[in-house]
Amino acid sequence: MKRQFSQTHIVRYDECNAKGLLTPTAFVRYMQDIAARDAEDAQLSGNGSWVVKRTAISFRTPVQLHTRLELKTYGISFTRIRAQRGYEARIADEHSSEPIIAARSLWVYIDTHGRPIRLPEETAQTWLPDGPLPQQPEAPISDFPESTPETTTAPVRYSDIDLMSHLNNASAVEIFDNAGWEVYVKVGITPETAQLDVLHYDIEYIDSPRFGDRLEIQSWLVPFPSPGQEFSRLQQITHRGRIMVRAHSRWVWKV
Repeated sequence: MKRQFSQTHIVRYDECNAKGLLTPTAFVRYMQDIAARDAEDAQLSGNGSWVVKRTAISFRTPVQLHTRLELKTYGISFTRIRAQRGYEARIADEHSSEPIIAARSLWVYIDTHGRPIRLPEETAQTWLPDGPLPQQPEAPISDFPESTPETTTAPVRYSDIDLMSHLNNASAVEIFDNAGWEVYVKVGITPETAQLDVLHYDIEYIDSPRFGDRLEIQSWLVPFPSPGQEFSRLQQITHRGRIMVRAHSRWVWKV
């Protein structure tokens, strides 16, 4: 039987958007926290650090303020330097067979110089004692349109960085969402006039911006948002012309 780690959490006021719904940024923070707690509880040896390279999240339904969630994480597969981890969120005490949010992330184990190194020997045995499973391939993020994107800028602030002084994974999602709303407002879409619910978020972390970096965020909306319809938001964060983070998210304009 595979190892699973669970905890409960009540959705806080500061984790919600203007409609009182849990934000993607907040859920990525849940993922970070429960993964760290699981690793600490397992008491793994090794002096390396874990960094996320890819995260995919599916949202079955919006989660309201003060909802009590049962969060769970578990190992999916392991290679010599990589690990895939799964996450699930259910409304506590409802005993639903389907999670309202399901996610997975691809982690790489690195040394103090940022180079990939071999996982601690007991890693796979700890999470998958019945034997390792093959790595699940991640489909490439959709090709970005050739049209000119909307471009915004943002600095990497002190509150955006993590223990390694890199842009925190959740902060990258927050930058994407803020950039998206800058684009929406230009055409008259505001939080007062539209409820845009997230359906799926796929984020690829290519490089790690650092404190003080001035970032550019390019955004494409495909198709252009309209009431009652789904649309995709393709985005990338660049620094001095180099792609740092890419994302493809799907949304619906709720009527």
